[in-house]
Parts: sequence; C-alpha cells; structure tokens
Amino acid sequence: MAKVVARDKAVISPYVAPKELAARWRCSRSTVDRIARREGFTRVCLGTGNNGMVRYLRKEVIAYEQSRQISLQS
Repeated sequence: MAKVVARDKAVISPYVAPKELAARWRCSRSTVDRIARREGFTRVCLGTGNNGMVRYLRKEVIAYEQSRQISLQS
C-alpha cells in the first residue's frame, strides 16, 4: 500500500523499476537484473509477454542497500 506523505507531495510507491535502480546505483540495467536475481528480490510482473513491466519491492531494495553498507574504522 502506498504512503501519502502530505497533500502536496507525491505518493511513494512500494515498487521500484529496474531503470530507476540503474540510475540510483549508476550501473547498467543488466547489472540490476543480475543483482536482483542473485539476491532473490521479489519480482512483480505487470502485463504479459515482451511488453510486460518488472518492478521490485522497495523495502527489499532498501534492505539490500543497508546490508551492503560498511563503516570504515579509523
């Protein structure tokens, strides 16, 4: 279910597109697909055939990003 932050602000979707992730991570779409397969992201397939859209769950993407963060100790 989408969250409404405020009346004037956009609704935050619970899904994220592979193209969005490619821009966010500054990598290719194929790299996003490879990471998503390796990490077992849930794929939400909208539509059918070659024209169908794929989306990933935003909460899984955020959890993955947080798990990949490291802190450098001085």
